[in-house]
Amino acid sequence: MNRHPEFAGIDQSQLVELQDRLREAEETLAAIRNGDVDAVVVGGPSGQQVYTLENADRPYRVLIEQMQEGAVTLSDEGVMLYCNHRFATLVGVGRETLIGESIERFLLSTDIFAFRHLMASGRGVGRSAEFTLLGANGLVPVNVSIADLKVDEQMPNVLCGVVTDLTHSRERSHELAAANMQLASEIDERRRVEDSLQLALSAADMGHWDLDLVSDTVTRSTRYDQIFGYTDTVKAWGLPMMLSQFIPEDRGAVSEAFLCAESTGSVEIEKRIHRLSDGAVRWVQIKGRTFYLNDRAIRIGGVISDVTERRLVEEQLRQSQKMEAIGQLTGGIAHDFNNLLMVIGGSIDMLDQRIDKDEKSVRYLAAARHGVMRGAKLNQQLLAFSRRQDLRAEAICVEDLLDTFENLLDRAVGEAVTVHIEKAPDQWYCRTDPHQLETAILNLAINARDAMPQGGKLTLKTAIRKLDARAAAANGASAGDYVVVSLTDTGMGMTADVINRVFEPFFTTKEVGKGTGLGLSQVYGFARQSGGFVAIESHPGVGTTVLIYLPRATRPETIKATVAPVVEVKGKGIVLVVEDDNDVRAVARSLLENLGYSVLEAENGSDALKLIDGGERVDLVFTDVIMPGEMNGIDLVNEMKVKHAAIPVLLTSGYTAQRIAMGELAQGLQLLRKPYTQVDLSLAVQTVMNDPT
Repeated sequence: MNRHPEFAGIDQSQLVELQDRLREAEETLAAIRNGDVDAVVVGGPSGQQVYTLENADRPYRVLIEQMQEGAVTLSDEGVMLYCNHRFATLVGVGRETLIGESIERFLLSTDIFAFRHLMASGRGVGRSAEFTLLGANGLVPVNVSIADLKVDEQMPNVLCGVVTDLTHSRERSHELAAANMQLASEIDERRRVEDSLQLALSAADMGHWDLDLVSDTVTRSTRYDQIFGYTDTVKAWGLPMMLSQFIPEDRGAVSEAFLCAESTGSVEIEKRIHRLSDGAVRWVQIKGRTFYLNDRAIRIGGVISDVTERRLVEEQLRQSQKMEAIGQLTGGIAHDFNNLLMVIGGSIDMLDQRIDKDEKSVRYLAAARHGVMRGAKLNQQLLAFSRRQDLRAEAICVEDLLDTFENLLDRAVGEAVTVHIEKAPDQWYCRTDPHQLETAILNLAINARDAMPQGGKLTLKTAIRKLDARAAAANGASAGDYVVVSLTDTGMGMTADVINRVFEPFFTTKEVGKGTGLGLSQVYGFARQSGGFVAIESHPGVGTTVLIYLPRATRPETIKATVAPVVEVKGKGIVLVVEDDNDVRAVARSLLENLGYSVLEAENGSDALKLIDGGERVDLVFTDVIMPGEMNGIDLVNEMKVKHAAIPVLLTSGYTAQRIAMGELAQGLQLLRKPYTQVDLSLAVQTVMNDPT
């Protein structure tokens, strides 16, 4: 036998011993590999070491094999002495290959140092950390929990590890994090929406509410409680509590609306409540929608707002529109009535010149003239209401007017009524017609007297009020300073229904024959035409205050008065009478002929213009203002300014619209108001024909 040089110094007996030990080791390794012996032989820096697991409990090994976590047994150097099937699956390598391999081979390089530190630290206690395994299909995040295991004092230290796959956990964590982020985003968005909604509700002065139909409780906002006048001391509020705050005549409708909302899906009501804080009656608007669960109504939620002021403004608008419509109708009636008075009055003037002047005839004619005058005065009241009377405005001091008016008021109201005038220390001016203001105050004083049949007190006051745009618009006026003349009586007062109708022409609460119903209508129209308005405050059994608001004038203005002659003047020339009413035209012709004028006739503006264009000599055109057809009196004047500017024009009308009184008349045109007498006509014609302009 040839010996290897390394064994040259070994004798035969030693060599046999070594061969026996080698054979024994090979048999042991074969037994271990076959599973006959629970041990592992691991080669290390100091040579091969055998780890025997003779005390291992086979049932526990079966259990470990069934675990969903990986399980490994490691030497101090990290060599795998054992691993279960789950761990082998994680790294994608067979168990036969893994046994005896270092676990570091299957760790991400950046994790090796941390893993070594985990094994070396905390001896005797469990510890764990997260790492990344190099799996067959990519990187696998895992949690490794390690504990020391001392099987035999004669054996080296063993580490037991449990390896948990964190892939699904990480995915769930990411999903949860994403869900949390989404939830946080939705919460932020909802908070922003709620903030915006709250801001919108606050800007709209609305409250919100939520009625739980199951528990019959109402969740409400602070503004909701404020609208109902609800105190913070009472927390519980259900539908019955809410219904109890509505006035009795509205409760049934509100209850029915909420009952119907369960099936219709929405509720919208506008009814009156008694506010708890002060008992005031307020209008509220409630809007809401119904929420369902399994086709069953469970909640009704919505908003509430106090619409009292809006209702008042709407009522004022309706009242204003009604009064405007009545005014239009009244103005038209007054126009036709003036034409009738014109025919009657003119005919009386003609009769006066043709019949014998015996005592009875004179008396009858005087009575007829007096009737025409009364009719004209009544018509002026109608025109005042319709705001078509001709106001002669000037800046007047209200205090001075009341000084001169006090004695007349005393006589008008009688001895049973005490008149008290409270004048302001300063002199305040307003621009208006003083005579119409006197008439308005007199009408109000007489109404106050009639409201105090047993006597009482009538107080007149003056004041200055500054109205902002909102307050002025609510009364159909412009913002600014107003002189306020108020009359307060201690009479019977008026109900709300009466106040709503008190300005209507011919409306009266007096007995038949005791009044025309035009007094307050005249006051209303006069104030409106002057740029102001009238307000009434009244309570049954307490009394009434009527306030006339007139725009304040910055400085007094003086308007020169002219005194008309009282005698008629004969004249000559050719007058073209333009009038659509045949009777009025005939009377006007007769009166002019009595005054010495030659007369031509036309029943409308177009015919008049054709006659002048045809070459007829005309020294004066006497035309009605309001006529049917394509050309009224104003249109005729405008055409004549272009074609026949040298011919003077005299206008006549049963009423004067504001554009006539303040427009064309300001340009030098004269207006003769119907009904007129022969003397009035004579003066007007002479004035126009002798005007050098």
